[in-house]
This record gives sequence, C-alpha cells and structure tokens, in this order.
Amino acid sequence: MTWQEKVKELMTNQNMNQKQLSQKSGITEASVSRYLKGDRKARMDIIINFAKALGVTTEYLLEEEDDMKLDSYTEIATAIARNGKNLSPEEKNKLISLILGREEF
Repeated sequence: MTWQEKVKELMTNQNMNQKQLSQKSGITEASVSRYLKGDRKARMDIIINFAKALGVTTEYLLEEEDDMKLDSYTEIATAIARNGKNLSPEEKNKLISLILGREEF
C-alpha cells in the first residue's frame, strides 16, 4: 500500500475530507489533492504534516515504500549538506542513520 493509499484510508476511517485534511495539515486543498493523486511529489515535511494531521507516525505512512525512503534519505542528506557546516562528515552520516533508523550508514 502506498503512503497516498494509507492517507486516503485513514481519512475514510476518521470521516475526514480533503478540506479538513488541508486545514489540519496546513497544506492547501489543491496541493492535498495533487499529492494524493500522485501528480505532485511530496517532500518529507509534507509527509510529516499529513502524519500529524492524521495522528499516525511517518514510519507508518512510509513503511514498505523503499523508493520513498531513498528519496527521504536524499532530501535529508541535501539538507544536512546545505546546513551542516559545523558537522563533520562522520557526524552527518551518523545523523542520517539515526533519522532513518539504521544502525550503521
């Protein structure tokens, strides 16, 4: 099941429509629609907002989504590379590993 399918299922279970999800997540209704249709690729912060709005973890939404995890890794690595001027390469790798829940990087 994709993360979009999980979001839709959770919305159904919680009797929530896209407008309500938009209001709870802080994402415009048009963008919610695009993300859920797959017309727009969701960044990790968008997934986090959906998870919070629906009361689940990001891990739940992303489990069994290997491609999304790889995309998340790339996004995290890019953010650390741009903002981690004070971190050593080893510290950056350790941080990425912790965020992704891996023992070793």
